[in-house]
Amino acid sequence: MIERQRRSDEVTANAVARGLNILAVRNARLARRYMEHKHVPAAVIARVLAQPALLRRESAEQSLSEAITPGKQ
Repeated sequence: MIERQRRSDEVTANAVARGLNILAVRNARLARRYMEHKHVPAAVIARVLAQPALLRRESAEQSLSEAITPGKQ
């Protein structure tokens, strides 16, 4: 069994969780742009967008993400 890394960078973990929320309701391009804006490393962005089902569960705080409102893409 593969042991997963522990989250040591809460800011990045929150940005990834929010990026995945964007992916779920919008698209990968916007999710990528958001995570780049939040300075998530490129390798992390590529991994989470390629295999979102393999990610850790969100913390309770992360699941209370801001609402995403429709807008221009």
